[in-house]
Amino acid sequence: MSVILKQSFWSTIIIYIGVLLGFVNSVILFPKYLSTEQIGLIRQIISAAIILIPITTFGASATYVKFYPSFKDDKNKKNEFFSFQLFIILISYSIVYLIINFFYEDIKSLFTQKSEIFFQYFDVLFLILFIMSVSSLFESYLRARYHTILNNIINGVSNRFFTGITVILLSYAFIDFNTLINLQVYIYLLGVIILIYYSIHKDKISIQTSFISIKKSFKKILDFSAFSFLGSFSNIIVLNVDVLMVTSILGLSETGIYTTAFYIGMIIEIPRRAISQISIPFISEQVNNKNFEKIEKNYKDVSLHQMLIGVLFLILIFINLQNIYNLLPNSKNFISGMDVVYIIALSKLVMMSFSYSSELINFSKYYKFTVVTIIILAFLTISLNLILIPKFGMIGAAYASLISISVFNLIKFIFIKIKMNITPFSINSIKIIVVGIIVYYFSDFIPDLDNPFLDIIIKSVITSLVYIIIVITLKISPELNSIILKNVTKK
Repeated sequence: MSVILKQSFWSTIIIYIGVLLGFVNSVILFPKYLSTEQIGLIRQIISAAIILIPITTFGASATYVKFYPSFKDDKNKKNEFFSFQLFIILISYSIVYLIINFFYEDIKSLFTQKSEIFFQYFDVLFLILFIMSVSSLFESYLRARYHTILNNIINGVSNRFFTGITVILLSYAFIDFNTLINLQVYIYLLGVIILIYYSIHKDKISIQTSFISIKKSFKKILDFSAFSFLGSFSNIIVLNVDVLMVTSILGLSETGIYTTAFYIGMIIEIPRRAISQISIPFISEQVNNKNFEKIEKNYKDVSLHQMLIGVLFLILIFINLQNIYNLLPNSKNFISGMDVVYIIALSKLVMMSFSYSSELINFSKYYKFTVVTIIILAFLTISLNLILIPKFGMIGAAYASLISISVFNLIKFIFIKIKMNITPFSINSIKIIVVGIIVYYFSDFIPDLDNPFLDIIIKSVITSLVYIIIVITLKISPELNSIILKNVTKK
């Protein structure tokens, strides 16, 4: 775990800077200067693009990381492999573009009239989708080499920073909302240009038009890409289809409220992103070397430390949620989404607890099992949203996410246990849950302050200290105790 922690340290710092910027955008700037419908439109365009990325890339991102160790020592093969993946993306994007335009009217009819403005910006959606598709390959190119910092700067910091700038420009009437939406294209374009420039200078990429050197690997590459596409698509469905269906059934205004609540709830999973980014090439390399002892230890360590962080963040969100909404500009427009936060936060903790099950299956010889999970997940997620959203509104979408994520992870957990005989959990996992429950109820005894901002700080500091002290005392994480002991000894 120490290797993963060291490699993900700067990525984690950058991700949290991104979280701070995202918090400023989602909780301060957006509610203050945009209507719920405008917020919903921005979120919907990005969510729609994210949902389509697995199709437009045809699993190229995971495929590149999977096969990179096999080609990395041969410069010609390495360049051919990269070029082949780029070619796949261009073909896949073109097919998706043609199909969606052909069925444009049918797709439009699935959405409520409250979401009609979304279709006025379909050109923006397709431009952002193309940029994201190309960007995903260059991100994988860097990730395969354990370079994740720039990816996080672009996706977590740069995009959010410039989006915030556009909202500020709107607030001073320097631009209108239509220009703000169109500027999203240039924000994402800037990011991919930086990624391309850095990648070319990092390893001298050269685009090849012939793929003779890797011709023998075509079948394996395309076979893995097909199943990887299904696996990626399943995860994207879980994470984004609720936004699409809230827009379709309830309208863009409800989407704005829902996505604001969703952002607050998803804060707890931020550490998972940094650890997961480093773990993906680690898994690929260890599976390639058949080093399953290392995988098992790392699998448990990642689950344990993600649970440690996730439970603490869950508690902090739960005890401070009313104050957070009180600080929200125009909070009366968003208060109806408060209950969504509880459910989304819990669903994110479930994901963190099961470690990197999806990635482990995807890079193992059992990667075809993703076909089974995608069928189950697609049916379950869409069915639950169709049943629960009309009946319960946006809270129904949150419950659909929680149930889908729980079932999805449970199926993968059982499969990995049967096939590989490893599990991400230990007795310490139970200890973390018990400690979390105790600390949560302890927080009830902390006196409330009239100032919501000060109340958040005091409650968060006291609760965090109590939680950390108990975790250290029980020696739940030997690595954490060792790090603290070393720092104390140095002093």
